[in-house]
Amino acid sequence: MQRRPLTRAEAAAIMRAIRDSPDITGYSAAEWTGRRDTFVLYNPRSGELAGALLVHHLVGRWSEIAVVFLFEEYRGRGLGRRLLQGTLRTLKSADRELLLFFCSPGMGRLSAESGFDVLADEAEFTRGSLRRRIFLSVLYKAQWLASSYRLREIRRKRREFACSFTFKVAVMTRQGAR
Repeated sequence: MQRRPLTRAEAAAIMRAIRDSPDITGYSAAEWTGRRDTFVLYNPRSGELAGALLVHHLVGRWSEIAVVFLFEEYRGRGLGRRLLQGTLRTLKSADRELLLFFCSPGMGRLSAESGFDVLADEAEFTRGSLRRRIFLSVLYKAQWLASSYRLREIRRKRREFACSFTFKVAVMTRQGAR
């Protein structure tokens, strides 16, 4: 695993694959190639790109694991777990709270196995905390929706795949980090 931005060619390949996923909203070339913190996983035998993980460092000591992506041929081998857990070990020293929004049951299992508390929805995340409610409804949404590429992809995927993007939330607090 390497911590580095994707090349333009790597970003294009991942973006093409994500376009066909009903579970991932979409991330721009600028995000993959340097605007965000990126972790890259390669096939050790061939040197081919196997997948990547994208992290958004947000205001208020929060970071979001935005995407854990593996190309189809690398799924089901524990590589997603290796990528996520390697990233968590690297980020541990940053002393940040971590968020992960997901739609797929597999991502929920991986999140729980990696030490996240998995919550039913955004309401459970914000319940009883004005600070979290303001963070999620104002600060996070403003940063997340600032990408015109992502907004176009969300509209397209809702139309083509009938995606609802009903996200569950996984949280790892600094105290809960393993």
